[in-house]
Amino acid sequence: MASRLANAGFEVTLLEKNGDVGGRCRSETFAGGGEGYRFDTGPSLMLLPERYMEQFTSVGEKMEDYMDVERVDPAYRAHFGDHTTLDLLYDIEAMRKQLDEVEFGAGGRYIDWLGRARASLDYGVAAFIERDANSILDFVDLSRVGPLALAVNPIDLLLPQFNQMAKYFKDERLRALFSYQELYVGLSPYNAPGVFSLLAATELTDGVWYPKGGFTKVRESFNALAEKKGAKVRLNSEVAEILTEEVSGLADAKGGSHTGRKVTGVRLASGEIMNADVVVANPDLPCVWDQMLDSVGEPAKKESEKWENADYSCSVLEFNWCLKKEIPGLLHHNVFLSGDYKGSWERPATVDDFAAPRQHNFYCHNPVYTDKTCAPEGGASLMILLPIANIKEQENICKKRGVPVPSETELVEAGRQAILRRFKEAGHGDLTEIIAHESVTVPSEWRDKFNIKNGAVFGLSHGLLQLAAFRPPVRTGIKQLDSPVVDGLHFVGASTRPGNGVPLVLMGVKVVAEQIMKEAA
Repeated sequence: MASRLANAGFEVTLLEKNGDVGGRCRSETFAGGGEGYRFDTGPSLMLLPERYMEQFTSVGEKMEDYMDVERVDPAYRAHFGDHTTLDLLYDIEAMRKQLDEVEFGAGGRYIDWLGRARASLDYGVAAFIERDANSILDFVDLSRVGPLALAVNPIDLLLPQFNQMAKYFKDERLRALFSYQELYVGLSPYNAPGVFSLLAATELTDGVWYPKGGFTKVRESFNALAEKKGAKVRLNSEVAEILTEEVSGLADAKGGSHTGRKVTGVRLASGEIMNADVVVANPDLPCVWDQMLDSVGEPAKKESEKWENADYSCSVLEFNWCLKKEIPGLLHHNVFLSGDYKGSWERPATVDDFAAPRQHNFYCHNPVYTDKTCAPEGGASLMILLPIANIKEQENICKKRGVPVPSETELVEAGRQAILRRFKEAGHGDLTEIIAHESVTVPSEWRDKFNIKNGAVFGLSHGLLQLAAFRPPVRTGIKQLDSPVVDGLHFVGASTRPGNGVPLVLMGVKVVAEQIMKEAA
């Protein structure tokens, strides 16, 4: 956003709470035994690389002048509860043969599904992501939904994804293979709309990519781009409040849910006041309403209360393990899926939830498969994301069960043992013997360091009532439902539209930047 606005002639200052830019998008190294190992501790797979490219071309630059990317092949390896594995392959014929060996005819049905999923991706992005949805009437606008309805059955996009997969595959492993991507948006295949087939279609058609040197290259490149275009970047500059003032007659003139206020700038935690005509808020949106908009008064308070009880994604325990040697059975990207295909999507909240013989769904990033610079020779840097209940969800679950909320230390120990047990059962040996150093990130750290409500690492979940016009800031055209409007105040990030993930956030930035420029013209 900073580079787009600076390139358009705005005087831009980017205010960063922490000591470096990028939020969750980062690569990290750890002292005290982890020297020489590099981890992508936030985003770790690059999807839709053309969206990254567009960020550069939009300001007259080329991505290849800033960073190199390469396609990860195979895209993924899925490790199932029965200790079999399947790979996501780009070669359609090879993929067809692999699936037919599991279930007769599955290969042909896969090709049918892939074509339909790709169509939903192409038409859905054009209809509801590249063009913002600002009214529920957009859902019956034939110019939008017509091409999508002709390409795919709209009902398939609304049914739970597991139901959709059941139409194509009988083997539960195959159903899981094309629906585990809900791990990334905090849903499960049993409540995620079928539209999320587009996640698997993206991986299998556009491919999964990797920025050479890790995701810190993305962070550094965007920062360099902003500064080259003239934006000022200030680190360790936490914003305490977004300042606004009332403008006589503005609410009546604008109508709808407009508050009659406009932004005037921000107040930093240090007390410094910075004046501004436009403020773009990037923290998790519910946190903005909670913490930064007291000047808006009652409308902001009501909006904060509304999102207090919204559906949030999971939190995660993130384990970063410095390994003394590589694990031969791992690819770059790996997902471990429980044999209890439905039960495993219930988010762990207590120590007992990790007890043997339960298996859990988790993601494992093993970049040494592609990039030997991320670990000392012969070693590996393993990052594991283990989904668990977010902070509020955990409290509610424990209250319902009548048990105390466990400490994060207890959860970490239980989660670690569950992961180590799973690796050993899958034939990868006892990893405790080769872990040279460990760093763990827990829910409270996600919440406090990155301003993430409830430590829900993927922000607001993506259920049907939190998508498109219903995703904040809500713009349905119904005043009672819509979020308060303040002139000059805009939002970007995972909990705004269109949703979670770097490519979607970049698409949202494009839409909002164009709106800001339009308002300034």
